This record gives sequence, structure tokens and C-alpha cells, in this order.
Amino acid sequence: MSVRSIRRLSALSAALSAAAAVAACSGPNASEAYTGPGWYLEKPYMTVATGPKVFGGPYSYTRCEEERTKLGPEVATGMLCANHPGKPTKPGNL
Repeated sequence: MSVRSIRRLSALSAALSAAAAVAACSGPNASEAYTGPGWYLEKPYMTVATGPKVFGGPYSYTRCEEERTKLGPEVATGMLCANHPGKPTKPGNL
């Protein structure tokens, strides 16, 4: 194999692994995951375009906190329970 082929192969594998990592870490956003009023387990993101990702719900508040603490101390600190009494709008819409 030539050096050029090896570089292409390594660049392609790096791009595919990065795309797989991004896809694996993303959950549905709040407006997609909404099935009814209640508390949803979310991972907030500062970027308004993507919005928070939802990992469970609807729960009662105590059940949401139990689900959050099951994830372990490192992960649980980055998650939060958010109350959605009505269907949330898409991020960035007022």
C-alpha cells in the first residue's frame, strides 16, 4: 500500500468513528421525546440549536431523581430532571 492510500484509509476511519461517537451520544430532544406531562431526565447543552437531550420520562419527580442517581456520581451531576407540563417548543423558538 502506498502512503497516500494509508492516509486516506486512516482519515476515513477517523471520520467514521467520530460520526459513530456523535450518533451514539445523542438522544431525542425534548419536543421529540414528549409523550405526556411530567418530569423528564435530560442532559442540558449550552448550544441553543441542539437543545437538551432526553434520556427518560415522563416520571414523577422522585422517580426521575432515582433514575438520575442510578447512573452513577460522575454522570448524574451532568443530568437534570426537568418538568414539562406541556409539549416543549423546538430549541430557539419563543
